[in-house]
Amino acid sequence: MKIAVFQGPVVFGDAEANLATTEAALTEAESAGAEILAMPETFLHGFYSPAKFKPEYAIDLQGPFFRGMLQRFRKFKCTLLLGLDERRDGNVYNTVAVISQGQLLGTYSKTYAYLNYETRGDQFPIFEQRGIKYGIAICADTSYIEPTRILAMKGAQIIFTPHFNYISYEYLANHTTEVRNHHIAIAIDNGVYVARSNVIVPESVGVGPCGYTGVGVGDSLILDRRGRVLAEAGISRRALLLADLPDDDLRKGGPARWRNTSPAIAAALYEQYQQMFARHDHILLGK
Repeated sequence: MKIAVFQGPVVFGDAEANLATTEAALTEAESAGAEILAMPETFLHGFYSPAKFKPEYAIDLQGPFFRGMLQRFRKFKCTLLLGLDERRDGNVYNTVAVISQGQLLGTYSKTYAYLNYETRGDQFPIFEQRGIKYGIAICADTSYIEPTRILAMKGAQIIFTPHFNYISYEYLANHTTEVRNHHIAIAIDNGVYVARSNVIVPESVGVGPCGYTGVGVGDSLILDRRGRVLAEAGISRRALLLADLPDDDLRKGGPARWRNTSPAIAAALYEQYQQMFARHDHILLGK
């Protein structure tokens, strides 16, 4: 299975410009034989601080705008993973829509959403293409063990990780290094292929839409099960990454070290979580 991830600039607030970029990337990916293309996190409108976010940036997946998008992508056989802000039941979710030939196959919503206008997702769906299973973890989700471990335990052989890394200069170098290392750990610890897409955001003048001055440098990549780089975009350059993953290996599955975990270890881990949450609630409630 050949997969693709996009790295490039986003136009804040301009859905049409970003859809045009997405369509061009889909055209290129499909002509290269890719079966799945992942665009970056919230690529449809961009990523905003609470002060800069506008209600119209969140779209209803049952509404006319999204239906028009589905029609626009109907001609493509390559499955599209498109990041957007979704309005659902009066809440806003940071979501990736999985689209194939004009049909919405499903969604994944960010579990570790942290902005006050976002509602956290709590579902970990698995998608399947030609018998090969894959999952999605969005940006901050990859900094924690649980989301990608759950996806791997549910059978995912590929995990796509859309990002919108716009980082203040003080933390840029460390964050870029840490995120790459998190992805290597995900690949090795879960025995999965990992495909990361990210944005490029030029240096802002003053406080940008994300709420602070910073830059987005990309560093998109595709890793094999051992964390080795199959393709990488580098820093601050537009790129469409492609990698041809062997079908026999995908169907066979990688090493699953967690299968050796005993019930006693799992129970001890659960107990530690419960104790941690109890301590946290104690501090918050002042008890």
